[in-house]
Amino acid sequence: AAPHTLASGGDDCRLRVWDLRAFSAPVADFKHHRAPVTSVEWCPHESAMLLTTGADNALAVWDLALERDPEEELQLGIAANAAAPEDLPAQLLFVHAGQTDMKEAHWHPQIPGLIASTAADGIHVFKPANILEA
Repeated sequence: AAPHTLASGGDDCRLRVWDLRAFSAPVADFKHHRAPVTSVEWCPHESAMLLTTGADNALAVWDLALERDPEEELQLGIAANAAAPEDLPAQLLFVHAGQTDMKEAHWHPQIPGLIASTAADGIHVFKPANILEA
């Protein structure tokens, strides 16, 4: 993350990204979790990427450099590209579920893309296939 950027998650289920130089309103505001956000962590290998965990037992990986491109989606067509719901943020890169009472997650400091998540039923360590190495 840029030195003037802050990410926050709250009981309103939202991930917000703030520019500390102009703190009056978030520069990005996403709602994907269905319960309070329990942790947020920037990726140490990719400055535009972060992850969140929520009380909904989901972990989400976000890439703030991504944007929806309606022209490209139209060119690809429905057969080549599943139609994404309009309310699905283009920046949502990956979702991991299947743990009970998920608390937090962390990026591995030396292995790009490797994530460990903790929950009441154990620890999951995984590397999403759609996260490229830095």
